[in-house]
Amino acid sequence: MALSHLNSHNVRSMSASGLQLAVTHLNVPVGPLVSEDDLSRALQAGSVAGLDDKVAAVLSYLFVEIEPELIARCVREAGSDLHRANELYKESLQAHLPRVPRWEQAMEHLL
Repeated sequence: MALSHLNSHNVRSMSASGLQLAVTHLNVPVGPLVSEDDLSRALQAGSVAGLDDKVAAVLSYLFVEIEPELIARCVREAGSDLHRANELYKESLQAHLPRVPRWEQAMEHLL
């Protein structure tokens, strides 16, 4: 399924923010390490550069751990865009994290 701003509207009807949902999931194995602000900054920058090393390491797994629709919702809430989010994904690949076919398929229409 290709992502669009419309997909994130459907997910947005949930009560918790997308950023909160994603951060809660990412923090499960490590405790309260990553904040909504950390995720928002990474999505805005398209990079984890400048974040605490441990926070950056956890955020690098965003695309492995979180569904593309929820990432799109987080992008919207962070005031970023899918192109910037894809830069963050490319950075995770450079850090030798696994490819995420569901993210790549969702981004096909933008590339």
